Amino acid sequence: MKSINSLTSLYAKPSILRSTPIAVLVVATLYILLSKTSFLITINSGTVSPIFFAAGFAFASVLILGHKALIGIWIGSLYSNIFLNIDIAKLDKTHFLNHLPIGFFISIGTVMASITGTIIVTRLCQKEHPLKNGQNVLVLLILGPIVYSTITSLIGVISLRLYGSISVEQFWYTYKTWWLGDAIGIILITPLMLSWFLKDSFDKNNFNFFELTLYGLATILLCFGVFFQYHDLKYLILPLLFWSVYRFGIQITTLFIIIIALFAIITTSQGIGPFYEEHINDSILFLDLFLSVITICSLFLVGIISERKKAEDLIKTSEKNLRENQILLESTLESPKDISIYSIGLNYEYLSFNNLHRHNMKIMNGIDIILGMKLQDCLINKEELDEAVTVLNKVFLGESITTIRSFKTNNSFWELKISPIVTQNNKIIGATVISTNITEKIKAEEALIKSEEKYRNIFENIQDVIFQTDIEGIFTDLSPSVVEFCGYTANELIGKPTYFLQPEDEKNDIAIKLINERLILNNFERLIKTKSGSLKYVSLSAKMIFDDNGNKHHINAIVRDISQIKENEREIANQNQKLQIQNKELEQFAYITSHDLQEPLITLKCFSELIKADFPKDANENINQYLDFILESSDRMQKLVKGLLDYSRIGSQIEIKEVDSNEIVDDAISILSDIIQKTETQITIGDLPKVQGYSIELIQLFQNLIENAIKFRKKEVPITINITAKQVEDNWQFAIEDNGIGIEENNIEKVFAIFKRLNNRDEYSGTGIGLAICKKIIALHRGTIWIESTFGQGTIVYFTIPK
Repeated sequence: MKSINSLTSLYAKPSILRSTPIAVLVVATLYILLSKTSFLITINSGTVSPIFFAAGFAFASVLILGHKALIGIWIGSLYSNIFLNIDIAKLDKTHFLNHLPIGFFISIGTVMASITGTIIVTRLCQKEHPLKNGQNVLVLLILGPIVYSTITSLIGVISLRLYGSISVEQFWYTYKTWWLGDAIGIILITPLMLSWFLKDSFDKNNFNFFELTLYGLATILLCFGVFFQYHDLKYLILPLLFWSVYRFGIQITTLFIIIIALFAIITTSQGIGPFYEEHINDSILFLDLFLSVITICSLFLVGIISERKKAEDLIKTSEKNLRENQILLESTLESPKDISIYSIGLNYEYLSFNNLHRHNMKIMNGIDIILGMKLQDCLINKEELDEAVTVLNKVFLGESITTIRSFKTNNSFWELKISPIVTQNNKIIGATVISTNITEKIKAEEALIKSEEKYRNIFENIQDVIFQTDIEGIFTDLSPSVVEFCGYTANELIGKPTYFLQPEDEKNDIAIKLINERLILNNFERLIKTKSGSLKYVSLSAKMIFDDNGNKHHINAIVRDISQIKENEREIANQNQKLQIQNKELEQFAYITSHDLQEPLITLKCFSELIKADFPKDANENINQYLDFILESSDRMQKLVKGLLDYSRIGSQIEIKEVDSNEIVDDAISILSDIIQKTETQITIGDLPKVQGYSIELIQLFQNLIENAIKFRKKEVPITINITAKQVEDNWQFAIEDNGIGIEENNIEKVFAIFKRLNNRDEYSGTGIGLAICKKIIALHRGTIWIESTFGQGTIVYFTIPK
């Protein structure tokens, strides 16, 4: 069922009333309670109430809830007119049947009046809120009560007369009292409910609560002074209402009108106050008229003030928007750094201009322009003035012109777009000139031309071949160097597929396929067949180019002749192969030589020892000394041969694998345990990493370095060795630090030479091959080794192994 009221969306309704059954129950209950309150003051007990609050509640309920309120109003009206004026305990069947049709017709009339009044008010208020402005207030509080009260009172009084509840003499008086009671009920209750249920209507920022409290006390005191006296002071109420109207708005005003009305009704019904007459019903009728007048006038004034405030707010908003738009327009004109904007009237006078144009005119013509100044007074160059006037005359006739001008004063270029200023009446009143600084654009275009020329020179003279194909590999352009490259001219190849140059008669090109898949191809090597039939190695680099829509468009590529490079690579490969064979032979020779040399050395040493043992000690001292020299030299020669043999064996381990450096160092220390114990060497080992390497060579590496540190120690100072490692970029950097004798700075680079000794043989023994072996082991692991040393303080040997 479509709602009879289109204003329900304007009101904030409690969520509980969204359910139709609950809404019906609440409306019916409140209607009955308000009816009971109204029936406490009647002309004749149990008949007509002169002030019927339920009428205003019914009218407001339909405006707020729509059709959901109608059933509740009907139920509440039916119950009120049957049961409220009789003693239910004494109710008999006959009495009930007499009241039932009266109550039924009265409740139907109430529903009809609510529907009719709501429709009329909604339409005449043009679907706006009934309290939005003064006109709508008059429609709600004058036309609404007239329509509603006329229907309910007429149907009600006719029902009472037909069923004998009133006499003919009472008909008109009852009708008048009923009509006024419903009307004043609507005038008092309906605005109160509509204003307090209106969405976002109560704005506490419109007033302060101290003033509201003061106003409430003043209202109560004034009501006591006016309504509890016999003097006619009722017009003192008006200034109080005007105070509320101007300061607090419609919500507070309707609330205090109800408070004033309650004081007036109670005191009048008790026989006191300014409205008291000899007959209580006459008193209440006069009271109705007074309350109606002050309520309508007050709320009409509220509507006018509200409408005025909204108009003022609208004007303020419009002025604010106008100022913002003006600021925005000025900012828009001033914000472009390289755009000069100005407008010229039909008499060639300035109508407006931005700061950049003022600045330009000052620089170019030495004049500070102002609004109203004519071009004839601004442009010092007559030729420039004539040209400007000619262009403007064409624009004043409706033509739009774009031109480019250069200014020698600051070596700048400007694009001028001149268009007519046309009013809403299609009348031309001037011209707008938008001048854009395009100096950078012009310079960029000139640079582009030079760049294109340079590229064309490169394209035409480069020895490599630059070419372009479609995405299928069909040649569309080639540089002139293609002739020297393969014998074909560019015109001979344009339109042919790239596989035309392949040595084999294949109908596809793997390079084109890869470019389509990868989009970029770098240094792709292949063979091509020249026009003469010879083969060439070439290196191809290419990139897929896309159009503005993101679709593949063409391929740009460059190809280079690498035939000579390939020939050089083959020559280098042959030389490397020969070197590898020679190195193998050399290593084999060193191994065999060192191995074969040991046998005569051992024999020489052995027989020398036998001779010395058999030779008497007290014999010739020279002979014993000579034998000692032979033994010592043999022993040294044997160590040299062993070192040479170890050097030649480096790299013989085929498999490289992950090894734990901690275990490698432990193995090296275990081998040197005797000398470590004898020298009381203290070795500190940090947390060492796992590396990829040859375990045997790494053990030998650490063994040699530790042994060197022990050998070249200070005799009077306990030797300490620290072994650490840390990550440096993509390498593990190891450090073996000692507190030995150190190395002189000019000898640091010599220590890695094979058989190189820096110290006296009598004081420090050795072959001079240990660090050479270390260097070869680190080279085998693709690392580096170096030494940092301070003579007399100690040495740090660093080496790196890739991670």
